Amino acid sequence: MTVVLIFGIVRAALPSTNPVLTEGAHINIALLTVAFAGLHILAALLDPFARLGPIDSLVPFVSAYRGTWLGLGVISGYLYIAAVLLSWPVRRLSRPVWLWLHRANYAAWLLALVHSLGTGSDARNRAFFLLNVAAVGIALAVFLGVRVAEAWNRLPPLWAAVAVVAVATVLVLAIWASHGPLQEGWARSAGTPPDLLRSP
Repeated sequence: MTVVLIFGIVRAALPSTNPVLTEGAHINIALLTVAFAGLHILAALLDPFARLGPIDSLVPFVSAYRGTWLGLGVISGYLYIAAVLLSWPVRRLSRPVWLWLHRANYAAWLLALVHSLGTGSDARNRAFFLLNVAAVGIALAVFLGVRVAEAWNRLPPLWAAVAVVAVATVLVLAIWASHGPLQEGWARSAGTPPDLLRSP
């Protein structure tokens, strides 16, 4: 999702930058991401540990297993799939509607990140942690360095506010992660059913 987001930012901010490459990569990796999301859901349903059912993967916040964090992933999936399906193979909506729906992918990306930290059992794994830090750092750098910089001349106050919100969101996410998923005991406080916890 981060790679899709980056190509989308570059395509929107710099439309003359090899549009065939940037748009082609953006679209194809977006479709690949949908396929991987399908595999992710299927694997979660087949894994007997959390005892997830089809309703857990379709309806937000109903799962007995980390319901809040799993629900955010469901919402992220709906936002992302809606944007992809309504953009490919042809746009089916007016440009303003399509644009705002497409911008919802920023929210989908953020929700997916929170979902991965909140629901995943490997949030404290070093490789997982470094991948998340890289994803957030690169996405933020590209957003500020390309999208905000490109639009700055048109509406500086608006884009200054957007930049502040983006940086503040990353800071809040980092504080939450360091006091939540990266701490001992997160499995219990995240909503893991007591019978699945390894210790009393």
